[in-house]
Amino acid sequence: MGKLLCALLAVCLAGCATGYKAKGWSGGFSETQLSPDTFMVNFAANAYTTPEQASDFAILRAADKSEALGCDHFAILNGAETSTTGAVTVNTAAYGENTAISTGGVFPMVKPNSKLMVRCFKGQPEGVQAFDVAFIQSSIRNKYRMKAYAVTR
Repeated sequence: MGKLLCALLAVCLAGCATGYKAKGWSGGFSETQLSPDTFMVNFAANAYTTPEQASDFAILRAADKSEALGCDHFAILNGAETSTTGAVTVNTAAYGENTAISTGGVFPMVKPNSKLMVRCFKGQPEGVQAFDVAFIQSSIRNKYRMKAYAVTR
């Protein structure tokens, strides 16, 4: 019974990964403008989000922000992948006519974070490894089966 409950809970929570959205109680992206063409992007995820997805969503936000600034390319000047770790205690109990069963445990919770310093460009810059905004947007949105994003300036 306990294993079935844990499996069912795991399936239900699999859909609880942090989505691509502005930062809220369950995580998301935030940004800080440093100059007209340079900004920081941070994507803080919950424990149901993979480090790969957190990194992809930070890169996607860099592309979307670059487009909002009127740029069609961007370069990552600096980046960091970190995580915060905690734990959750789960207890389950089942009572029968003459028996009581208690199961549970302590489960680690790792919350990945991705932080990028980004500079955007109008046109492909010379001598700089820059990413094409439209290609990144299409690639990552297709990977996660996301809808198109309406850019707001």
